[in-house]
Amino acid sequence: MPVNDVQSALLSMYKDIMKVLNGHGIRFYVQYGTAIGVLRHKGFIPWDDDIDILVWEEDLPMVNKVLSEELDPDLYYYHIPTADTHPHVISRGDDLETGLRSRKAPFIDIFPIDLYPDGKIRRKLANTLIWLNVGTIWAIDHVKSIPLHKAICWIPDVFKKLELWVANDGSGMTVVYSTGFGHCIFPGHYYGVPTWHQFEDTEAPLPAEIDRMLTHIFGDYMTPPPEDKRVGAGGFPCSVVKDYLMEKKRP
Repeated sequence: MPVNDVQSALLSMYKDIMKVLNGHGIRFYVQYGTAIGVLRHKGFIPWDDDIDILVWEEDLPMVNKVLSEELDPDLYYYHIPTADTHPHVISRGDDLETGLRSRKAPFIDIFPIDLYPDGKIRRKLANTLIWLNVGTIWAIDHVKSIPLHKAICWIPDVFKKLELWVANDGSGMTVVYSTGFGHCIFPGHYYGVPTWHQFEDTEAPLPAEIDRMLTHIFGDYMTPPPEDKRVGAGGFPCSVVKDYLMEKKRP
């Protein structure tokens, strides 16, 4: 069972997300540390503090629609970012704004699985565009002014649209945008039909070739790291405080 309040909150959030996605027949997967937890612990890695969910890019508009409409708005803030690589489900807790500003609100990432090219020249161009996407997101996250944020938050999306255009070569390769995207490039068929495994007191879907994927990303993922390396994922949704404040001001 979860070892702390954050994991308990995440598990409840995950169950609600799973119910909505399954109810609409939307294929999804858990990945990264969450997938290691499923295989190694049949639940959370004891020191983990987030959940990573992957969906297909073409399903993302529907994912955004159903999660924003059907998750309880009194419990969750569904964050469709103006400048980040992916949306998030964030627990409102007792005071959402305080949780966002302190970066302590439990959240679940919803990463899209995007196209990635096969040819050498196209890959170099795609890599540059992905770096420009995540780099400008990082820079915009550090902008304090909301008017300036509004003026420049469209820039990362331009780089993503260009990368998807470059990647539209029928290669069958995929990528998940992040600063470590180079470790997350796989043939699309590695995801395949998800296989369901025990995750705490429920189940979670893993990619069909999860062992090959985790081995590529982490090496011997079934052996826990040394105690001094046992830390949570860290990080927090980009630009979320500004996005929340902008949404509060809307009529």
